[in-house]
Amino acid sequence: MTYDVFIDSFGARWQDPPPPRYRAAVLTINLTDVLLNPPDDPALTDAVARQTGLDAEMNTYVLATPGAARIVDDAVHELTALLTNTGDRPVQLLVNCWYGRHRAPAIADAVGRRLHLHGVRAAVAHHHINRPPVPRKSPQPGCQFCAVIHHGAEATLIRAWSDTVAIVPHRGGCTPGHILVIPRGHVRDFTTDPVAAGITMQRTAELAHELGIAPSADGGGCNTICNAGAVASQTVFHHHQHLLPRIAGDGLALPWTHPAREQEPTR
Repeated sequence: MTYDVFIDSFGARWQDPPPPRYRAAVLTINLTDVLLNPPDDPALTDAVARQTGLDAEMNTYVLATPGAARIVDDAVHELTALLTNTGDRPVQLLVNCWYGRHRAPAIADAVGRRLHLHGVRAAVAHHHINRPPVPRKSPQPGCQFCAVIHHGAEATLIRAWSDTVAIVPHRGGCTPGHILVIPRGHVRDFTTDPVAAGITMQRTAELAHELGIAPSADGGGCNTICNAGAVASQTVFHHHQHLLPRIAGDGLALPWTHPAREQEPTR
């Protein structure tokens, strides 16, 4: 079947947008900061985790949000106008929210239904709707890193970005210059939110270069370590990346060895 309009919903958080449709004119709807509902709304507490924007309850909730009807109306109007001006070329509508599970699928699906009523052949695809839900990242009571980031608890700040901060460990660290890089949102460990973990690692690498502790011809070097779970030595359950400058004879016992195994040559 030949389609007039391709509608693709996706989550901007995943940094994996759908590919452009060949020769299609492109229209975008960015819902990242639009149609947001209160995070403590009791109507959302359970539904967010178990439903998507295509489930009837969640779909109705999103489309009833003030401003949703106008977004759908404007999209249908702009798409039909584009189709008139593009001749035989199709049009692609990209609709994104933060995770691609709730707002974007609901709006994309509503636009598709409206176009069908107008006789427009529209194909709707949802690219991240089945990704696992990511827990909310609001500050957690009792978390010492949340206390530093959100409540001004005492810490030696090295650098602050919009998404992460870098501080000195409270007890000084394992080597001179030891730094912790911490996402601002409360993420339990690096497995909880792969995107937050990736951004934290990116900031750690940037900081290593900025501070001149990245490996270099004059013998500089560093380690970066993160722990996930108590059995893996995590003591603060808010994801953080350790950045440790290294010099010869600094006393840090690396590389790791397993005392019960005879070490094999590196392969």
